Amino acid sequence: MGKKWATYTDIFEHAFDEKGRITVPSEWRQEGYDSRLFVFPSKFNHLKVYPESWMEELHQKIEGLKLQDPNRLQLELLAQLSQAVCWDQQGRISIKERLRKHAQIEKEAVLVGRLDHFEIWDQKKWRESGVKITSFEEAIESMGL
Repeated sequence: MGKKWATYTDIFEHAFDEKGRITVPSEWRQEGYDSRLFVFPSKFNHLKVYPESWMEELHQKIEGLKLQDPNRLQLELLAQLSQAVCWDQQGRISIKERLRKHAQIEKEAVLVGRLDHFEIWDQKKWRESGVKITSFEEAIESMGL
């Protein structure tokens, strides 16, 4: 039997506090979910947040590559882009200002489940993104299934 994955689903609206902390939804902090997360900037001006188990898979891929392998070097670059975070007793993670600025998040944010990870968007940018599917059937049909 393969690895059991925690699945990030749903959409939540939360706000960053004055210290750059945002609450991770309680659904994503239950048993089976990794408490250590990695935050990455996305080229689409939001943040991607992956669980530690995802990062462990990258480590396994790197182990089999030679030190100067271009694929290894690309994977290693992720380390300087990311920030490791763990939630506190109130379920908040603290995200560095450089990452919040990259995503242009002032205060109000939307956390969007993406199955194996979640994204953090500025609330206004999320509304303007136009990425909306409103039903199961619409999603399945858009994939040609």
